[in-house]
Amino acid sequence: MAMRGVRGAAPVLRGVVFDMDGTLTKASINFRDMYARCGVPPSEDLLRAIGAMPPARAAAARAVVEELEAEGRRNLELCAGVPELARWLGERGVRMALVTRNSALTVRHLRDALWAPAGLAPLDPALSREDDVGPPKPDPAALRAIATHWDVPLGDGIVMVGDSPKFDVTFGKAAGVATALVGTVRRADDLTAGDGGADFVVEDLTQLPALLERSYRTRVLTVPAPPLAKHEAPSPPADGIAAAAARGDVRALAAAPAHALDEPDGSGNTPLIWAADAGHVDAVRHLLAAGAEPNARGFLGATALSRACRRGQCDVIGALLAGADGRARADADIPNDKWQYPLHFAAFKKHAEAVRLLLEHGASTTVSDRKGRTPAEDTSVPAIRDAILAERARRVSRSGIAPGKSLS
Repeated sequence: MAMRGVRGAAPVLRGVVFDMDGTLTKASINFRDMYARCGVPPSEDLLRAIGAMPPARAAAARAVVEELEAEGRRNLELCAGVPELARWLGERGVRMALVTRNSALTVRHLRDALWAPAGLAPLDPALSREDDVGPPKPDPAALRAIATHWDVPLGDGIVMVGDSPKFDVTFGKAAGVATALVGTVRRADDLTAGDGGADFVVEDLTQLPALLERSYRTRVLTVPAPPLAKHEAPSPPADGIAAAAARGDVRALAAAPAHALDEPDGSGNTPLIWAADAGHVDAVRHLLAAGAEPNARGFLGATALSRACRRGQCDVIGALLAGADGRARADADIPNDKWQYPLHFAAFKKHAEAVRLLLEHGASTTVSDRKGRTPAEDTSVPAIRDAILAERARRVSRSGIAPGKSLS
């Protein structure tokens, strides 16, 4: 991860423009085969080469491109960190757009099959090679069209994000916007380009929010969270069912009426949150078996699992993640009001065993807090960071789609 940064005082982040293949989606097209079947050397711009062919040969080459794109659509999958980055941008009111040399059909498939079902803010506009906005990238015509559509000036307030120095970084620089290069693998005609002078260089998109947070001014629009400040945790309750939970008094909990098991006290914490915070695993198990809501949010929006992870209460973490027979279990991916997730707490507080338990139960490794940090970026313990990154890599490799490059 590297940052040259944008020039001068931190600008307002007004919009982010994405490439598609190898940036938003895992490359699933055999481009070596595509170039070979079209009779175009890998060092050339395929679309330009097809445009210069005689009509019959150009039609045959376009058919090859469409055939291989259709195969790629069947395996289309978002890259690691894409949903989290898109939500992070959406929560700040930052516009998003797409510029790709793929077809309009592929862009619609991305929108309908992956983007909209994930509940992500729209890519507007989403430009394919068939949109009549001027020559394809790296010509900057599409970025000019996007800036006009957004009614914002071209400049550092817009970031072009892509995986190709030749097509994406050059594209952004030609338009005068900031650029972010993602990925470490380069296709044949990019090998001598280095990073193209990109302002930001990241291995994957999980690293981008933290860099943008440090380089730009943004404002949170959609989460009614308190300011980023320290808050004193409430003292344990002195009476009532919450106090019994904080003491681990299972007998008192068993005598309590069912409706009281989820009643928050003055701090907003439920009995389960108090029991988890104090490390009383027997009380936690009793409350879960009795039907207490495992994902209730208490003080500053923290769940029982978040409190247990902050404290390193591993027996409690295991009980919450396992749940009770026939009952709901704790969700490992519910943040507090500051967008800190259970894995953030476990990593930041250096609780390696808690991190292990969360990863075993599928906790996301790519979630971001309000400062754009993933859990791996929020720990000072190298072994914890490496464990999170190794699990992230394992999940990526398990998808069965190898990373690769594209037409951009």
